[in-house]
Amino acid sequence: MATTPVGFETRERIIAGVLELRQKMNIVLDQIKDGSRSKSSVLQPTEEFALSYIYVVKALESFSDVGKIRARQVLDEMKISHKLKLGDLADDERMSLLRRIQ
Repeated sequence: MATTPVGFETRERIIAGVLELRQKMNIVLDQIKDGSRSKSSVLQPTEEFALSYIYVVKALESFSDVGKIRARQVLDEMKISHKLKLGDLADDERMSLLRRIQ
């Protein structure tokens, strides 16, 4: 059964939504980099859509005292995928991550 092609307006609406999410995610990452978001606030469960869609590794790398190498080492030690998003972390993983990066 063939599907109907997506209309131009529908595509534009979808693209605009994705672009808006990407911009919000960049704002959150900038807030992490400048220190206005703490590690505990980033790693606690949240309803904030943009925060929950950020990869764990990207969020950890953004903390100036963690950095890229340490972030990846911690995730590897805990056997957490670099492609896991913050919203998909289990509560015990959140607590363990917080203890390890403090």
